[in-house]
Amino acid sequence: MSGTKTFTTQFGTYAYSVSEGENGETVYDLSRVFQDGALPVGAIVIHPDYNPFPTVEGLLNVQFGKGGEDRNERTDVPMLGEELEAAFIIGHQLVDPTDLDTDPDAESEGKAKAEPKVRFLRGYLRAAATETNSPSTEAGRDTFLAVQDIVTELVKLYRADKNTPKRAAKYTTQVLAPQRAELLAPQIKETDDMIAALQLKKARLIEKLNGTTAA
Repeated sequence: MSGTKTFTTQFGTYAYSVSEGENGETVYDLSRVFQDGALPVGAIVIHPDYNPFPTVEGLLNVQFGKGGEDRNERTDVPMLGEELEAAFIIGHQLVDPTDLDTDPDAESEGKAKAEPKVRFLRGYLRAAATETNSPSTEAGRDTFLAVQDIVTELVKLYRADKNTPKRAAKYTTQVLAPQRAELLAPQIKETDDMIAALQLKKARLIEKLNGTTAA
């Protein structure tokens, strides 16, 4: 447990260590803390929105497990499910970190103030019996709430981490910038072609005008 820190949710206590991924992702290696010690449960990776041109600014992508987009290529997929047949949480979730800045229940009279949590934009989680190569199912409510609490704590840590801006910039440079260039290159080429065609048309019209004036 050396070099790790902990956080506690209503579903349990977790130890974590933080590292930087190849492209500036923030990787949280998690262990579940029990009375007799801690057991590794996998990794959760957080980085900026993977969409090259997001429709909503500032979203974060929360990925379950290390590796690429393909589930079957990931490692350390987190075992956070409440049911053995759906122990592994798979896929990813986009979340809005500003969810943590507001508390809609706090303004409701007669209600106890609730701690804000991030919401999963897809509204559900997928779980499976094995890390890879097995059918997935929608996670149950207890699993959903437990994972939501864990992700909420990790997003708080991500936002407070002084290394986050540098890592986010690295992710933008190494991942998003090439994707943006790939998407925009054909549009730029099409625009250049249109400009060239218009320039030629303009030259022809000017030549025609000059010819008419000379006559």
